[in-house]
Amino acid sequence: MLNEHIFHVFLFSGCRIDSGSLILFNKCLLFEVQDIRSYSSFSEMMEAEGLSKVLPGVETIEQGVQIYRKFYTEEKERSNGVLAICVSKFPLQPYISLARLLFGLSLGGLQGLLGLAHTTGSTPDALPPPTSTLLSSFVLPYKLNVEGSTLTHGARALAKHAHRSSSKYWGTLDGSDSNKNRLALDVITRLMTHCCWLNVHSVQPHDVVFEIRVAEGYGARWSEDGSKFIGFLEPYMEDGHPKGWKH
Repeated sequence: MLNEHIFHVFLFSGCRIDSGSLILFNKCLLFEVQDIRSYSSFSEMMEAEGLSKVLPGVETIEQGVQIYRKFYTEEKERSNGVLAICVSKFPLQPYISLARLLFGLSLGGLQGLLGLAHTTGSTPDALPPPTSTLLSSFVLPYKLNVEGSTLTHGARALAKHAHRSSSKYWGTLDGSDSNKNRLALDVITRLMTHCCWLNVHSVQPHDVVFEIRVAEGYGARWSEDGSKFIGFLEPYMEDGHPKGWKH
């Protein structure tokens, strides 16, 4: 399959790709450019290159032109022309190099690569839950069986924290359920993007949890496998519980 040629079509507008150039698709697949051929139109290109190579499954050139027309206007086609770029899969793929790197790591090395902290109570052989799992549990409806209720677990949890920070770190939670859900999703996205501390450890009364925190100390907590969102976290402070974590 390494020698299989695939045709990708681009508008000709100062293209800087040459034969031998490497193109990274979807941040994981690397292809090498074998040849570049220019044409005055999509129809000319499909006739010369072969419709089955350019658009597999499309039956006619007219249908192919309509597909491209969704992305490029006829005016741009006339002024810029069209390129057919012939590529082949590059032998040295990034995902292969990454797989070799990960295979050579111990569990501790992999935990370090992912940024897991090791503290008293940390689970020795744990790995972080997938981001998709964390977000899925966050956006689950808080009241599944109540008609018309759309508030998520994340928004419900944020309502408990919005008033605690004098600096308004959590923002202002108001408006409709959909607006609250959006604000909550913005908050958790910010925490997950900027977290500098994450741990899988034992915390009473929840047993083992997955926890993240940002540099300012704010954070969030899930069950160990990420299937249940537990809540947001305030920065550590003395007498936090008696003060209701207000600061």
